[in-house]
Amino acid sequence: MCPGPMDARDEIRRSLRKRVSFATSRGREPAGEGGEGGMRSAEPIVYPRDLPRRPSAPAPFVLGPHVKLDDALAALSADVREDGGAYIIERRLELDGYARSSTALAAAIAHPKAGLHPELRRAGFDLDAVSPRPDDLLFLDLETTGLASCPVFLLGAMVWDAGGLVTRQYFARDYSREPAAVRAFLGLAAGRRVLVSFNGKSFDVPFIRARAAANGIACRLNQPHVDLLHTARRTWGPRVGGPLPDCRLQTLERVLCGRIRDDDIPGHLIPDAYHAFVHTGNAAQIAEIIRHNFLDLVTMADIVARLPAGG
Repeated sequence: MCPGPMDARDEIRRSLRKRVSFATSRGREPAGEGGEGGMRSAEPIVYPRDLPRRPSAPAPFVLGPHVKLDDALAALSADVREDGGAYIIERRLELDGYARSSTALAAAIAHPKAGLHPELRRAGFDLDAVSPRPDDLLFLDLETTGLASCPVFLLGAMVWDAGGLVTRQYFARDYSREPAAVRAFLGLAAGRRVLVSFNGKSFDVPFIRARAAANGIACRLNQPHVDLLHTARRTWGPRVGGPLPDCRLQTLERVLCGRIRDDDIPGHLIPDAYHAFVHTGNAAQIAEIIRHNFLDLVTMADIVARLPAGG
């Protein structure tokens, strides 16, 4: 058993007392009252830096059979390619059974009285100067290894391309690939005029900026930003007498979209699942994480399409 901090400090104090006792027996006055220090002797001071280092945590353990990353990605039935060290996982919604999401979003953007338009105006998009188009929007959602200075390993984006919605998820297969994933995502974002997220103003966009800065990558995510968490609170939240018990994304998905996720990996388990993959090479949970991120993006488009007129 590794000694705790207090046990270690007691051990160091005992060692220092022995040294003081030995010095006194040899006729040397320890620093204290009457000594060079001119201060009363006291308990030896032990700093945290003097404590023994705890052993590093063991590598995470992954349940189930070992799955190679290429096999996990192949199970997604997506177009997977590598660009600059990052995997790009691309899926067209109409090919995945979500064609209605593309159609409904296009209608919400085209109709001037749709609920999206007040949100765009509130975000700073100049509706008087130009009419919004589907390809103006970039939906975004991150999967990270934690908070603050932790790396991001999956940057999910959804854009309008060739007549329908397409998700492009930028995946770093290890920590060293984070810059490639961030750079590829920002390259896509640079060509879009409006950001759409769920809690992205507080989390996703500041996080991307911080990770870009940490990796020496220029970041200009300064487009008008529609944060659907704030929109949902104003429209359906309990504080305004709305029908929802809370405004979590999966609550909106269940109540508004009528969709319940089966076998979805909980968000709080995702960081550990990625760390386990990096340490063991077992990608058994990677497809689950990518699917979770994919459904978050789709749900955002469905929420936009369901905003009430004049929202």
